[in-house]
Parts: sequence; C-alpha cells; structure tokens
Amino acid sequence: MVILFLAPLLMPYSRVHAASFTVSPKVCVISHVQDFCDLDLTFEWQGDVVGDVCIYEQSKKIHCWQQQRAGEFNYKARVQVETIYSLINSKSGVLLAKTQVEVQSTHVKKSRRRLRSPWSFF
Repeated sequence: MVILFLAPLLMPYSRVHAASFTVSPKVCVISHVQDFCDLDLTFEWQGDVVGDVCIYEQSKKIHCWQQQRAGEFNYKARVQVETIYSLINSKSGVLLAKTQVEVQSTHVKKSRRRLRSPWSFF
C-alpha cells in the first residue's frame, strides 16, 4: 500500500521531457545520384519545459538556445543523403526529438532485370 501513495509523488520526476520538432521542407529531389540539394531549412520546436537545447545535424552542432521553451531557426543545408536532425538538451545530453530530410532521385536505372535464366534453351 505504501507504493500506491508514493507513485503519484515520483511521477513528475521520473518523466522524460520531450519536445515537438519539425523541419521543412522534408524532402529533397535530386536529378542524379551524385548531385546535392541546396535547401533553406526551417526548424521549429516546442518543449514542455524551459531549458537549454541544441540542434544537431548528424553529430555536428548547428544552433543552440538557452532557457527557452520554443524556437525557430533557418539554416542553409547542402544535402546528398538522408540527413537526421536532433534536438538535444545541452546540459544533460538527452535526445528530446529528431526529424529528417529525405533524398529522392529522379535518376532512372537504365538496366533491366533479366526475365529468364541465361542457361535456358527456350
């Protein structure tokens, strides 16, 4: 019975704080596999508590806020492959949210899959 009375007291401290985190545009379309996309990305985030947070592109820190509950940031990116952006609490190192920019190619394969085995006599 003691556990039932202590559980509500421990709930606020055991909860991991999360945030909503979006980027736009979310998709980059390239014409060839080796091409890059130059994008003007807009990040928006909102947390449930005030804190110090940073945006990372893969493992590279690109922008930070101190004692904020929400923020917006514009960033010029050169993207070739799917890129993950993370919102991390800068004091604790805890991942709060993540989002990604996908890469799609208009390049069409010129080779076709063979429909029959090469050793067939028919």
